[in-house]
Amino acid sequence: MPSFPEAEDQERALLVEGEADPASRLAARSCRRHLTWLAISLAAFAASVIVLGNASAVLGRQDVSRAGVRPTAFVIDEPLPALRDAGKDRPTASPQEADRTVKVAATTPPPTRPQNLRARAGSAPSAANSTSTACKTAQPGSECYKAVLWAKWIGLVEHPDWYSGLDRKTANRGAIQEWLAGKGQGGCSKPCDGEYPLPPLDKGKPSLFCFSVARVGPEMDTMYMQQQIRAGIFACDGFAVYSDSSVDIDGLKTRLIPSTYSGVSRDGYAANTQVFMNTWMALLTGTDWYKYDFIAKVDPDCVFFPSRLRGHVANYVGQNAFFLNCGKYIPVTMYGALEVFSKSSLGAYLSQHGRCEQRFPFGAWGEDKYMTNCLEMLGSRAVVDFGNFLHDERCWGVDCGNKAAVAFHAFKQVDKWYNCWLLSQNDGY
Repeated sequence: MPSFPEAEDQERALLVEGEADPASRLAARSCRRHLTWLAISLAAFAASVIVLGNASAVLGRQDVSRAGVRPTAFVIDEPLPALRDAGKDRPTASPQEADRTVKVAATTPPPTRPQNLRARAGSAPSAANSTSTACKTAQPGSECYKAVLWAKWIGLVEHPDWYSGLDRKTANRGAIQEWLAGKGQGGCSKPCDGEYPLPPLDKGKPSLFCFSVARVGPEMDTMYMQQQIRAGIFACDGFAVYSDSSVDIDGLKTRLIPSTYSGVSRDGYAANTQVFMNTWMALLTGTDWYKYDFIAKVDPDCVFFPSRLRGHVANYVGQNAFFLNCGKYIPVTMYGALEVFSKSSLGAYLSQHGRCEQRFPFGAWGEDKYMTNCLEMLGSRAVVDFGNFLHDERCWGVDCGNKAAVAFHAFKQVDKWYNCWLLSQNDGY
């Protein structure tokens, strides 16, 4: 087929040769021009068909790859049979494609395996989970916690034969809970390892600092019990136990004084003034007591409710005062089972106690009588309070069913002390 310029030249030659017949020449020229454009169009169409065929081939290969005909790099560590079989008939990739696939696999992170896959597969739980579900230490206030304390301080004291295999002197609260759990009693589970919890402190206003002087034996046993149930002096805002022996009472160490020995006073009671003079000076030369509104000296055998005391002393915060708690005899006196002082009155005693020691025969008196006379001489106000302040067996008797009395005295055995506290606090349990 002639090119477009050549066709023009031929057309001019025909015009020259056929000048005799103009109409024929015009028709011939028009026909040749149409044939030329038709040839050009056919060539362009053929080229388009070739390009579209190549593109379809490329897209076909990509669709096959996306359809997962062959295993990808993501499952190469766990090939599935279906993927392996599907790859058998796949055409071999070109070197360029193979190289490109390797690079993608190397730079693409593998998918994260679900963390709970093993649990779903039914494998055994971890050791931590097993421990947390297998044990449960009783918490303060729970029925099991109450059952453990009752068994420790009443059951094992009064009925040791009920608790085969347990010895009150060696069985701690964890061992008692485990025993109860084994017997299906008290709603208890097997306790976990670790320290047994103590009830929270009961702080309030006015603030109270309370202390006892205890000897090793039944008195110290009662201190252990009070600490474990957070009762007595351990329900005050601050507390201390003084002794001539170093003892750790469930985390509270005793404060040492020279001696706790006392003779007999002229009235037939304990001539313990020297013991408490040593204790008062050990306390007052420190700084703990001055952080509180009132200071209470409480005998170990006195069942004491600090929360009830606050209402009796609230109107005397900041005053130089102490409290007389027994009106059965004349003169009205302060019984030593529970002695309550404002910090101002003890400040006066600290600064002038020498005057009292020179004037009064403290060696022959009980400490409560000595402190009453000393503070009155130093100008402290003696507040008379008989309204449910102290129920003492020597002063109007004791009724542990009273739920308003501040204190009950005397309960020298630990189980009797706890029984009285339970009766006044919780109707017996």
